[in-house]
Parts: sequence; C-alpha cells; structure tokens
Amino acid sequence: MTKQGNKQAGREDRAVGTVMARVTIQNIADHLGISKFAVSRALSGKAGVSGPTRLLIEETAASLGYDAKKRVNKSLQVDVVFKNRATASRELWVDVQNGIDHEAAAQGYSVSVRWLEDADELSRLGNGSIGYILVGPHAAPMLDAVLASPLPAVVVNHIIPPLWAKDQVSAADVEAGVFVAHYLKSLGHRKVVYTHGRLGYPGRLARLTGFADAVAEATDMELREIAFSDDQAAGDLREAVIAMAATGFEPTAFFCGSDTVAVTVVSELMRMGLRIPEDVSVVGHADYAIATRISPQLTTVHMPHREMGVAAVRVLLARAGQSPFMNGLPPQRINLVPNLVERQSSGPATSESWRHRLRDLAIPT
Repeated sequence: MTKQGNKQAGREDRAVGTVMARVTIQNIADHLGISKFAVSRALSGKAGVSGPTRLLIEETAASLGYDAKKRVNKSLQVDVVFKNRATASRELWVDVQNGIDHEAAAQGYSVSVRWLEDADELSRLGNGSIGYILVGPHAAPMLDAVLASPLPAVVVNHIIPPLWAKDQVSAADVEAGVFVAHYLKSLGHRKVVYTHGRLGYPGRLARLTGFADAVAEATDMELREIAFSDDQAAGDLREAVIAMAATGFEPTAFFCGSDTVAVTVVSELMRMGLRIPEDVSVVGHADYAIATRISPQLTTVHMPHREMGVAAVRVLLARAGQSPFMNGLPPQRINLVPNLVERQSSGPATSESWRHRLRDLAIPT
C-alpha cells in the first residue's frame, strides 16, 4: 500500500473513531435488535441479562467503539431482615429464605441476612444494598423505618398495616380456608372443627375467616373451634373432643391451623381409639416435611412459601429499576395461590357415631 493509501486509511480510521466515540446504548440496542434496558444492564454489570446475551452485548459494544470505562462493576446485595433468630428458624420462613437465596443468586445478587429488632439499625446496614426484604412479623417502628428509607423494600408476611406504602408478598390464606370447607363438604362432612393450635398467628386467623365464612354459607354445616396452650398439647385436644361428644356433637373432620397441629390431632385421635379417615378426617396446612412422615400421611394445603421468596426478589429488583414491570404502579399486594394435596388422612364422612370407639375415656352424661 502506498503512503497515500496509508494516509487515506488513517483518515478513515480517525473518522470512524470520531463517529464511534458517539455510540450510545440505543445504537447498540438497535444494532442487535434488543431492548435498550438489556444493553444498559449488561454494560453496567448488573443482573437481569443471560450470560450469552451479556457477552454478545459486550463484544458488540467493543466492536462499535463504545466507551465502557465508566461501567459499574460492583457486586450488589439484597438485605434480608428478620425480627430475630427465633422467627428466622420457623419452617415457613426458612422456606421463604431458600426461595430468596435461589432467586437472588440466579439474578447475580448476593444475600445478607440480618436479625434486627432496633429500627435505628436499619439505616446503618452496609453499603451496596439494592433494597430490603423483610421476612415475617416486624414491629411498627421497623416498618416505619423502611418507609423512610430511600431504598425499595418488600415485606413477606401475612399482616401489614392498612395501606402501607410498600409491596407485600403473601399467600391466599382466606381462600385456602374457603377451599378446604368446600372440599370437606364435597366429602359429606357436616360437623367440622377448626383447630387453631396455639393462638396468636395471623395466618391461622385468616384461614379460619375463610373456613368459617364458607361453612356459614353452606347452612347445613356446623363449626366448632379448639385452641391449645401449645401446638403439641394433646391433652387440650382430648378434653375438647370429650366435651363436644358429651353434648352430642361428633365432628367428622378437623381442619388444622398448621401441619404441626394436624400431627398432634392425628396422633391423639388415634390414641383415643378413632380411625383416620374412617371415623374422622384431618386436613393440615403448609405441607411441611412432617406431613409425609406420619401414618396416615396428611392431606394438607401446600403453601408456596419458597415461591413467595422468589416473588419478593423479583418485585424488589423491579422496584430497583431492573425491569420496567413495576414502573408507575402503586404498591402491590401479591398473594400466591396454594393448592390442596390429598393424601390418606381425609375421606368420606361417616354416618355412624364413633363414641363407642373411644378407649378408656369416660364421657360425661
């Protein structure tokens, strides 16, 4: 090539270099036929773009002369906040945490788990947090602190203050209660019991609300309630069942506030001499591992606890600008839908009295 040719090529290179210096994210998006949002996420080092797509964007940006020197490349984290370790150790919240961990990792974010009861500590969490996921119950000062924070936040819990201006992820507890009532009615059960276990859990009260409303609408069904001093207090169940039988009320089905309560009910009723499900059906709630570790295995409502954690991460990242899904929308109340898992502890209602089966238990006359 002649010197003139080299000179001409140099001018073309400089000209190209001048043009390429003005390459924008939109230029790259148009070149690849993908969204500007995806290009922005990839070039800023943020999650939300698949590995192959990210590599293609980076290679295309380099070939077009895009200046990526200012690209942010720091690892952001999701702060998960529990009230205390006791809350974090409950099985349902452990399942939620597993969902959070899995989804955050899939999106390229780390997770930092905190136990905070002092609302003032929230503002002193480490730098680099994309936002907060509050799991389980929290006191009002903590919820106020979240509202005051500039970072997005999502609460995973059954109960929050009315019109609380942040997103909530929960499950359809009231609907679950309605569904179980309809299910038991379809099996011929007319005298039913809602067994709380220990009182004080908002989710159990929500399930009772739906269950009681559906029983009342049926007109030919009758409902009683039993509460325990503790979820494993079998003596409380025994006394309540004997007292009900003494009045002529012989329930053929028990809907329980949790699987733990249901296991207590199944074990004690069988010890008392009743057959399950021939005499009495028992339905639990949550579908914990214990539901399949007893005999008969427990019919129960499977709650999407893990998926609640997944949803919380997705909502949080959307609020943080990773996707336009939440743009311009007010705070959301997202209730995931559970499903009934039918096993051996439920069946058609008996038309016969079971009082004569009670072992060594005197029923007052």
